[in-house]
Amino acid sequence: MTSLFSRCPKHIYSTFTIIHNHCFRNLITANKSLCINYCNSRSTIKTHQVYRSDLSNPDFNASKAKLISKLNFLCEEDALPFYKLSTRSLLQIYNCTKYDEKMGFCKNRLYYISSRLKCSPDMLRETVAKRTFVYNLPFDWLESSLNVLLDMGVSSERILRDLWVLKYHPKTIHERLQKVKSLGVETVYPWMVRCTEQILNRYIEILQETKNILGENQSTHLYLANRLNVSPKDVEEMCEKVPALRTIRVTKVKSFLDFLISEGFTIEDIARRPRVLTASQKTVKQRLEKLRSLGLKEINLNTVSRSRKDFKKYFASLESVSIQN
Repeated sequence: MTSLFSRCPKHIYSTFTIIHNHCFRNLITANKSLCINYCNSRSTIKTHQVYRSDLSNPDFNASKAKLISKLNFLCEEDALPFYKLSTRSLLQIYNCTKYDEKMGFCKNRLYYISSRLKCSPDMLRETVAKRTFVYNLPFDWLESSLNVLLDMGVSSERILRDLWVLKYHPKTIHERLQKVKSLGVETVYPWMVRCTEQILNRYIEILQETKNILGENQSTHLYLANRLNVSPKDVEEMCEKVPALRTIRVTKVKSFLDFLISEGFTIEDIARRPRVLTASQKTVKQRLEKLRSLGLKEINLNTVSRSRKDFKKYFASLESVSIQN
């Protein structure tokens, strides 16, 4: 150990070294340096250096190292995110893990969830370390919630990105997703369980409006091409110039196009200046009214879709000329 520290470079910050292997053992403290040495002649020893400013940080101490070593992690990388947790949280995870192991449920819920979602632990470990509530849930609750979500067609990727849904009772998850499916929604998401009834109803309303506009097979881009009397290739070029068009809702497109045409703009005008469709319809309407109040008849669509600052400056210049005349 003396030779290890003698090779350490001198720095304005003292450092300590944590050496890992799969055994997680032998805690050694010396000269204000903390060294967790996991000795195994057949293991590959890795070193992680932390500046002395972290010595007072509870993320790294003997109690944590001892608890983490008993959590049945299969490799040191899976354990590292858990060093950020408090000792109290680790103790709760330890108690849960030991109970799961005793009852034959699993070795560690990190690996149980990753096996159910068919993803590697390295994709999940950071998230699970931040969502420690998964170690607070009764195991049958966790298992049933995952069963319901997967049986109802929620993809593993979506569950992985939204583990909060596991906090909801399996019955609640089933009832909410069943309601959504009964209303004709084919693709379900975890947020549909967590959101309010008002938000969910609005989403379903928009989805139904979208189906009514597009039919079964048409896409938003094809709809835009048909309304503007251009080719799908032209629409793709518009999207390259105005990326926001790629994610615009067809309900907004229809409403905006109907509004602009009623205001006297031609489809050729709109096709030449598609950026206007990404603006707020309410804002465009207000700007048209302001410009027309000055007697302006020929209005460029690019003008009404300018930034707030640019439009304010443009309108002020027009207003100044109008007053002088």
